[in-house]
Amino acid sequence: MLFDAAIISPSFPGQDILYELAETDSDMLSMACWTIVIEVPLFYLCGYRGRKELLYFAGVNLISNLLLNGFLETVESHYELAVLAGELAVLLLEFCLCCYFIKGERKKLFKTLVFTNAVSCLAGFAYFYICY
Repeated sequence: MLFDAAIISPSFPGQDILYELAETDSDMLSMACWTIVIEVPLFYLCGYRGRKELLYFAGVNLISNLLLNGFLETVESHYELAVLAGELAVLLLEFCLCCYFIKGERKKLFKTLVFTNAVSCLAGFAYFYICY
């Protein structure tokens, strides 16, 4: 037949991650959106008011939250410890990525990231324990 030829698509670095992000379920996307709704306004209130800063922060948050929730779906025991370890990893990832694009004092940026992540983590725990 005319269309029986194999389609060859070039692979590129990170292709597997993109496929996994495309297959994320609606619950993970919902949690990521709620994280953005919580953290971006706090980031704004902490003094980061540039449009590019806020959009970049929202993008970094979306990616880090999807990675964290993907990791937490694989955890079978010691869930609270896994959340703590995952949040620390997210904090370090976000700090490294934000240091690259967001100009300003690094100490203030780190404190802001700790604050925003702590508030969203506590909101997540409250939601989890109230609704489940």
